[in-house]
Amino acid sequence: MSKRSATELRESLAPIDRSGITELVVERIKELLARGELRAGSRLPPERELAGMLSISRPSLRTALKALSVMGIIRAKPGAGTYIAESLPEIFNEPMHFMTLIHNISDEELFEARRIIESGLAGLAAERATEADLSALAREVEGMRERLDDPEGFLKHDVAFHQTIAQAADNTVMTGVMETIAQLLYHIRRQSIAGADDLDEALRWHERICEAISSHDVAQARETISAHLRAAEAGWAKQKKLRNSARDSARVTKLAPRAAKIAQRR
Repeated sequence: MSKRSATELRESLAPIDRSGITELVVERIKELLARGELRAGSRLPPERELAGMLSISRPSLRTALKALSVMGIIRAKPGAGTYIAESLPEIFNEPMHFMTLIHNISDEELFEARRIIESGLAGLAAERATEADLSALAREVEGMRERLDDPEGFLKHDVAFHQTIAQAADNTVMTGVMETIAQLLYHIRRQSIAGADDLDEALRWHERICEAISSHDVAQARETISAHLRAAEAGWAKQKKLRNSARDSARVTKLAPRAAKIAQRR
């Protein structure tokens, strides 16, 4: 941070009351963002300097910065300092994850949200995709094709493909929302990807989506990605049912000797 910008920031940061320090530091950062004095990628002053600007102790500042880090608002780069997050997914991920836990959001709701968001993004990508975007999509499709025998590697390229569509759509807000939901589904899918038997079908869906976007066919891009996500949801539901059935069978097998002993006593 330059001497001039550090001076300007110091003037903006009046000392804060010691009660509720974490909340007040968070509010102060929000104010600076709202005024444009901090923005995505901005480097915060060093810890000692920032604590002095706010007239709080360094331990208190660390507590506040930890809260901001958990929220995804800032991120520490070892050896380089602390920065304001550069992308919306960093900010959305933890709150969204907690929301799914608090409200016990179902996989079906996540898939439904993803269909709504990604069909719109695919349409925008078909309108706005650059040659670089189309090349990136083609690389992810090729990566999936090369990893049909490596389910986890396939899944990584699958997620990257959908993230590339979001980037091609060039809408920062919707890209952040979609990427957060995609990451949540990635962690869910990762639990069962080793047993997936639909990778060939998934590859064909991604080839069709890539073709529609490359042809700048908005309606076809929206329709194809929606159909793909419905098929993916059906496949996930089938796998989930099989896993639950296997778990129930294992439980019955485990309890059978105990049940037999109880029956003998009677």
